[in-house]
Amino acid sequence: MSGLTDVLNLGKNSLATHQTLIDVTGNNIANVNTDGYSRQSVDLGTVPALNFRGFQIGRGVTANDIQRAEDTFLSRQILDKNAALGEKSAQATPLAELESIFNIGDNNLTAKIDQFFDSWEQLSVTPNGSVERDSALQNGTLLADSFHNMARDLADLSQQVDGTLTSNIDEINLKLQQVAEYNQRITTIEGSGVNANADRDSRDALLEDLSYSLGIQSYENKDGSVNVQLPTGLPLVNGMQAFSLESTATASGAALQLNLGTTTRPVDSSSLGGEFKGLLYLRDEFIPQVRNNLDRLAYSLATEVNTVHAGGTGLDGSTGVSFFSLSLTGATDPWTGAAASIEVALTDSDQVAAGQSTASGDNRNSLLMADLKNSKVIGGTHSFGTFYAKMASDIGIESAQNQLSVSGLEDTMLQLENLFDSKVGVSLEEEMINLIQYQRGFEASAKLLTTVDEMMDTVLSIKR
Repeated sequence: MSGLTDVLNLGKNSLATHQTLIDVTGNNIANVNTDGYSRQSVDLGTVPALNFRGFQIGRGVTANDIQRAEDTFLSRQILDKNAALGEKSAQATPLAELESIFNIGDNNLTAKIDQFFDSWEQLSVTPNGSVERDSALQNGTLLADSFHNMARDLADLSQQVDGTLTSNIDEINLKLQQVAEYNQRITTIEGSGVNANADRDSRDALLEDLSYSLGIQSYENKDGSVNVQLPTGLPLVNGMQAFSLESTATASGAALQLNLGTTTRPVDSSSLGGEFKGLLYLRDEFIPQVRNNLDRLAYSLATEVNTVHAGGTGLDGSTGVSFFSLSLTGATDPWTGAAASIEVALTDSDQVAAGQSTASGDNRNSLLMADLKNSKVIGGTHSFGTFYAKMASDIGIESAQNQLSVSGLEDTMLQLENLFDSKVGVSLEEEMINLIQYQRGFEASAKLLTTVDEMMDTVLSIKR
């Protein structure tokens, strides 16, 4: 009877093992469309054989463990490319808004500059005309307003970028805390000898999100936990402890820092990756450079116009009068704040210095003013119009390069994810084949139990 009992246990183990195989296969099929799910498989092992009547008789099969498919190399590649995609994607909308601010349409800043100098050319034809003098003042005011609007739009855009940064901090800190919590659960579960497959999938999804936002780097410890850090090595998650990002309001926008518990460390675009790096680059480098160029244009135009205007004489006999006024705030560049502060300084059209004397028909100064339109007065290489065109062109090139980068990175990510899915994802065809195979194994195990039961009945009937 001991031999039949051993076979009975063998059949029972086989039945239970094939039930486990079917359960895992069913779980794979159920999660075929679940993002971040890794295919699971059962690690089968042979039960150690026993000596029975001089022979080593096998005792069947057992499920040693349930494992998740993984590919460390592809996972690392996806995290790296995802960080680059996050950086470029975050810049796409702000750069598109910059392009709309520096448009090349009929009503842009260049058009206002042309209209201003064209009014001086018209004034040279009728230097004593009140309509022409009023036109010069009005076009000067419209030009100043255009500078104001663009300066304000740049400031608003910078604030929007800053707001996007600060609004994401709480969500990122929550994800860092969740990674630490998963570390705790995984080490506890796997410490008991069982793989924490579902928790590992969830943690990997968080790491992918964090790579998109911060460009994080991660590595796994022997106990199954992961340490997460910024590209420069500053820790974000250390085992079961999560640190947090913080922001402090400053005059130039939110200053970011990493709270390490006992101390804080400042972080900037050189410390970060992903979305935050892209946004910080725009806020702290690209937009300030655009604003600086706009200020330089306003400053150059105002100073050149003022120089010519101060050398002329108005109908009221005034001379040495500036056409524009500026309120500058720069400590390094003398033109800082020019675009936001430029204003027409004249209060009466009789102050417009069309000539260099009060003589009727004197148009010498208005001709000099009209000549400024195409003069290369900025750095000796650019007129006001070509300098603005270069600014708009630089923004357009930056935006176009960004769009190409985003498109290329999206294609790369798609290829990597497809390759990754082919290795660790669920294939319904394979699972259906496995299901049939495991079903046949289950049926055979059940048939074995039935056969042993009949044999035991036969033995018992002999004893009776």
